[in-house]
Amino acid sequence: MKRMIIAIAAVLCLCGTAQSQRHIEYRWHGAYFVGDVSYAMNINRAPALNGYSDTLSAPNLSFIAGFQFRKESAVGLGVSYIADPRGAYTQLPVFVELRSHFLRSRITPYTVLQVGYSSPLGASSAPPTIKITKGGLYFGAEVGARYAFSRDFGIGLHAGYKMLQSFEVTRSDINNFPEIADPVVLHLINIGTSLYF
Repeated sequence: MKRMIIAIAAVLCLCGTAQSQRHIEYRWHGAYFVGDVSYAMNINRAPALNGYSDTLSAPNLSFIAGFQFRKESAVGLGVSYIADPRGAYTQLPVFVELRSHFLRSRITPYTVLQVGYSSPLGASSAPPTIKITKGGLYFGAEVGARYAFSRDFGIGLHAGYKMLQSFEVTRSDINNFPEIADPVVLHLINIGTSLYF
């Protein structure tokens, strides 16, 4: 009887191990969706044209949908919402991304490259007003690690760099009279977390 109990316990342990092994990696082929929350911090060192200092530190929400055709290669389309607390540089980048995962294990490092166009949302700061009047190029790069809870759900932590170019930013004086319009390039580093489903 004792041997039978030990044998049953051993079989149950083996079945549990086999069950967990089936789900040790996130699926690596097919459609994928990523929801991302991060915080972007300004690293601009020099003032913009005409002596203005342009900075942006803001929360960033992104949603990406794409297709992973092998472990190392996935292509997706995404949209981000960058919410400048002052309103001046609030914008909506739309981009194409290339995402790569490097291991078929529960924990895998990954990289992301994003290229697209960042559209202004018409928001402006309190007077004296600053407002993006023409959007521009967007570029992002990230490195991180993903932990797979199952084949269909994972969580990632990442750090990265973003470049936001606005072809025209209009500045007004205290009476809201437009003074000058110049291009602006913002350089940011970001840290955040992602949900994979």
